[in-house]
Amino acid sequence: MKNIACLGGLALLAGCATGPAPNFINGSYYLAGDNSCKRYNMVSNGVIECLNSKGQSTGYRQAMSAEQMQMYAAQRAYQSQQINALTQQVQQTGDTFRQAGQSIQQTQPYTPPAVTNPSQPSTTVKCIQAGIYVNCRQ
Repeated sequence: MKNIACLGGLALLAGCATGPAPNFINGSYYLAGDNSCKRYNMVSNGVIECLNSKGQSTGYRQAMSAEQMQMYAAQRAYQSQQINALTQQVQQTGDTFRQAGQSIQQTQPYTPPAVTNPSQPSTTVKCIQAGIYVNCRQ
């Protein structure tokens, strides 16, 4: 169950929506590229106006500082480590299932017990005892 939750988390990380990423524009980095900043106009040195895919203004963004760039890089590295750990866990789960499948294939096949035809006469006698009474049938 834990692995299914992890796979769900991986699916969310790899979703269709794209987030902003640093873009080098006129000598500075700006977070752009997401749905609300598909295009941009330079407003002044250090400020861009973001436009959506329809060309409508969605706001202004300032250039990223060195600290913001470091934080962005650290977050990306952490996400990469998480994805790698999740990938390893999924691979280990796959290996476990593969090994289980191989061990099932290597076990002896099930042989059902022999069945006698009830129309053939039986030579055995079955007796049931209840207290001092005994009832036997052939």
